[in-house]
Amino acid sequence: MLDRTLPPPFVKSTSFQLPQVSKDRLSNGVPLTHLNNLQQDLVKIEVVFNAGKWFEHKPEVSHFTVQMLDKGTRTMSAKQIAELFDRYGAHIELSSNFDFASVALYALSKHISKLYPIFLELITSPSFDEPEFNLLKEHFLQGLKVKNEKTSYLASKLIRSKIYGPVHPYGQSANEENVDQLSVNDLRVFFDKRMKPSHFFILGKLNSTDLETLKNTIGVINTQTDSPSDFSSEPDKSPIYVEKKGSVQSSIRLGKQTLQRDHADYPGLLILNYYLGGYFGSRLMKNLREEKGLTYGISSSISSLKNDSILLIGTDVNKENREAAINEIMKEINLLHTSIDDSELDLAKRHFIGSLQGEIASPFSILGKIKNIELHQLTSTYYQDLIDNIDRVTKQDLHHLAKKHFQKDTFIEVSVG
Repeated sequence: MLDRTLPPPFVKSTSFQLPQVSKDRLSNGVPLTHLNNLQQDLVKIEVVFNAGKWFEHKPEVSHFTVQMLDKGTRTMSAKQIAELFDRYGAHIELSSNFDFASVALYALSKHISKLYPIFLELITSPSFDEPEFNLLKEHFLQGLKVKNEKTSYLASKLIRSKIYGPVHPYGQSANEENVDQLSVNDLRVFFDKRMKPSHFFILGKLNSTDLETLKNTIGVINTQTDSPSDFSSEPDKSPIYVEKKGSVQSSIRLGKQTLQRDHADYPGLLILNYYLGGYFGSRLMKNLREEKGLTYGISSSISSLKNDSILLIGTDVNKENREAAINEIMKEINLLHTSIDDSELDLAKRHFIGSLQGEIASPFSILGKIKNIELHQLTSTYYQDLIDNIDRVTKQDLHHLAKKHFQKDTFIEVSVG
């Protein structure tokens, strides 16, 4: 008889299996990736462009160009577009980041023939209506004023500027002057030069007629763009404290450039960072939250971009605890060189691997991983290889990596508040 007073035995799994996808290359060279594993009659159609901040000729032009795409086309106004998608229970998702921009349509399969023509207009012939642009700028500036009152936003903005330099795409942040200077013509120029499809993703079921329509229409769009500019980082390693009157807390950020995905040390660096501050049971959380009571939360993360990676440690503390918190962070960084607890490392590994496995719990998140592989030109077994490498890393390996990549004097220190 089963003894229900005993917990079930722990079963360790290191498997990370992504489903098979259908791949094609359109007549204009754009790669098409189709994942057809949805049970529901739902479709996501996404076109990706090499049109993030890296490619801007003016600050913030990428963001506003993308956000204006559903604000009117040659045949429909912004209101008509919104009403059409609402009528069919569909949704348009517009996004831009440091490296890429994308436009995605979510809709029921049966409505694709009615909705796709206007989706195509969004990415080929937006109107860039000036009153809509002025309204969008006004809302953006109102939001920016609110953000600029937050120490956490100011610290995050400042640390990137210190790491890369204020003119580097990864170091730039929005300011009112940049936004005020943008014109509709700037958006049109950026659209004409940069908004050319680089990748095409489909999730869900499509009938053969609709699929061929998508291929034939995306496949004839001109994809020729200028070569991107090269940028050099200009880090300013001097620590800085910006006092903000009236603030009762300080936002602390420590950061540096770090390894990219293709480096042999990258998997070990990932789990070392995870052990330090990547989850609730990390060393930084145990020290600064549980033992010292200096903060409600602290994290350390590695963001892998197309052209670089950045390691950031961040927390918010009471003003009077700012220096104590920084000292404790530095102490934990230094301990990585000589002292890593076996049981805590094992827990960090299991948590990291389990969290990564949990990120493919839905078809949309699965597509996200496949998309990441395609956009960053990773191997098809990248995630399984990553898990295998992390699973076999030892604390001796991590001591070695810490001495190479977690030197205290390589971190740039910023605090605001």
